[in-house]
Amino acid sequence: MSTTTEDTSTMSAECALAQRPGYTDLHSECRQTKDVPLPHGRGILLIRRCTCPHHRYNPAG
Repeated sequence: MSTTTEDTSTMSAECALAQRPGYTDLHSECRQTKDVPLPHGRGILLIRRCTCPHHRYNPAG
């Protein structure tokens, strides 16, 4: 039995589960690819983007 030591607390549910064998195809189901700010929240985030290394982010974006 293999255990993963990667911290999945900042990943979406899909990407966190995709870290397990047999579920790697779930990375394509992740929709948390951008930070979502709280309306009128002055920089407070409602949802933070997934930090999974499988995503490619546009730094200019």
